[in-house]
Amino acid sequence: MYKISCIHPTCRPDLARETRNKWLNYAKNPEKIEYITYFDSFDKKELKKKILKNGNIIEVYSPFSFGIVKKCNAAARLASSNCIVVATDDTIPEIDWDEKLIESVDWNSEVVLNTMDGTEQFDKRAYMVKTVILSKKRYNRLGYVLHPNFKHVYCDNFHTWISHKDDVVIQRKDIMFEHLHPSIGKSEPDQFYLNASTQEEYDYGSKVFHNLVKENFNKLEEKKFFKNYLNESDPHKKYILAYILLTAGFNQEKLMNNCQKTAEI
Repeated sequence: MYKISCIHPTCRPDLARETRNKWLNYAKNPEKIEYITYFDSFDKKELKKKILKNGNIIEVYSPFSFGIVKKCNAAARLASSNCIVVATDDTIPEIDWDEKLIESVDWNSEVVLNTMDGTEQFDKRAYMVKTVILSKKRYNRLGYVLHPNFKHVYCDNFHTWISHKDDVVIQRKDIMFEHLHPSIGKSEPDQFYLNASTQEEYDYGSKVFHNLVKENFNKLEEKKFFKNYLNESDPHKKYILAYILLTAGFNQEKLMNNCQKTAEI
């Protein structure tokens, strides 16, 4: 029935409902969007209800859990469409975003979409996948939207790396989901943001990230990706292959030396 499943993990109920209204109001066909909001709740009545459905709007109430990951994956288990989009409190889509998404790729295939989020002027990491958008087939293969070993920080880094490594990323930089991120002055930081942005959380996320990369990259894959890197002529694809290799711990000097040799031929 639904073309898109939005999953929205949140610890800010008022802002989340306000954001949800914008997502649905900006959609061309909101009735074809299943919108699942997963709330941290301290209300005994809400927790007793657990889940409330009103047409295409689903609200799930759960005891507090730190960060986006646990709530995101729990919400994803309820998603019924072939296109899953992670909505957040500080992300706002463009007008008719749903139609553009539906027409962008074959959602029956295993894909991750990479759209624009408005931070590109500040975030120069061209490899980063902005806004988590993936097919149900991709979700079913992984068993998660964001790897459950994370709490919050670095979960998007691993989503980016594993998506590129599996070669399922489709570039659609003509579609905007604006990220109103406090770090670039588009919104004010609150206590939830500050709690998730401590050095301790970054250290934890970084450790999980690098452990997962090691677990998902062996010597045979390293050899294959390095060979692909040497033979690749497309600059963007070559850049992505270098990112995959270097993130996995491949010798940077060896990579740069071979890059220089290739340029001289």
